[in-house]
Amino acid sequence: MSAIQERAAKNKAKRVKMRSNRQSIDQIKMGPEPFWDEGECPTDPSERKLQWSQAAHWYNYFFKAKDFAPYVVRYAKEVHNYDKKDIKALKSVEDWRLYHYCGPVARLHYRGWVHEESIHQDMKVKLDELKLMGAENSENKKEEQRSAPPPISIAERTRRKMMDTVFAVWDDVIVEGWFEKDFKQTIDVYTLFKENSLKGNAIEPFRRAIQSTYDEVSDALNKKCKQAVEAYAHVTVANKKKMIKQMDTIFSDLDKLKLSFKATRTTKTTKRKSTDDQVKNLKYMTESSEYKITSINPVTIPGKETLFIFNTKNRTLYQYVTTATAGFEIGGTSIKNFDTKLSKCTRLRKPDDILPLILTKTPKQIQTQVWKKVTTKINPCNGRVNADCVLLRVL
Repeated sequence: MSAIQERAAKNKAKRVKMRSNRQSIDQIKMGPEPFWDEGECPTDPSERKLQWSQAAHWYNYFFKAKDFAPYVVRYAKEVHNYDKKDIKALKSVEDWRLYHYCGPVARLHYRGWVHEESIHQDMKVKLDELKLMGAENSENKKEEQRSAPPPISIAERTRRKMMDTVFAVWDDVIVEGWFEKDFKQTIDVYTLFKENSLKGNAIEPFRRAIQSTYDEVSDALNKKCKQAVEAYAHVTVANKKKMIKQMDTIFSDLDKLKLSFKATRTTKTTKRKSTDDQVKNLKYMTESSEYKITSINPVTIPGKETLFIFNTKNRTLYQYVTTATAGFEIGGTSIKNFDTKLSKCTRLRKPDDILPLILTKTPKQIQTQVWKKVTTKINPCNGRVNADCVLLRVL
């Protein structure tokens, strides 16, 4: 570093230090937050009055009513032994009341100020008043909740929106057209749903809303119901068929809408943990001097498709295989997402001959030179990894 650069660095460090020591205008004017160590609280009446007034003024300047509330609650609990029920009632009181009644006293109490016993007794009286207010507030709130109308369900809210929009257009255009003997009117239900931001949960309510009319006209046309035949006797057979066709078109639009919403539906996926988070609790052997093998970094395992592990204690070789799109995952001390049918393990009679093949050969070569030649029993894998396992290789 040159002399110029060194001087510039020193000047920068000096400026940073000066900025850290800089005080705001408020801090210069009001001074630091009041505090008294044990034995520092004044005893002279005039001095006590002066210091208490200055301290209260400091908090009134920098604190809001809500800043005092936790100290008032703590003061009531620790100094006046309020129980859980009393504290709950006190917390139901507005912040400004807590501040107004005993905010400064409570705060200064925890800054080392020694109040006279008479002050504490006065605070007890005021806190009891606040407790009664809080209990009354809680009861009023419960009463309001009991008398409040039940909330509108999402399904009902959707139905109302559908009735005010799409069904209203159906009524104004199609049904009014029938009264005027106009059976050629059409409405674009697909577009109406999109324009009014209706979702897939509004399809069936709308279908049900017009299904009854469809059934009546169909029964009248096919003469399945005497009441329906009588109700639509003024409509010709040809016009009944047109009415059915109008509603069939609407039902067709609803089917298209259903497919549209299904296509755009977001599939819920589980947030995948980072590789570091996955392997933080994994127990494994970093290196085996006996077999002269070293574990790979476990963060390379998540997302891969093939993993070889060797248990040095029982000389068991594991080959984990996964067909999952996301690859392997690790949970605690276990391998997740492996295929139980493709994964396998076996106890090696001569590990020193087999392990070099596992570390250097291709999967196809490992299959022919290792798995097809082992004479020990091949078993399924259980997914567990412990401190005796060396993570050999991942592919």
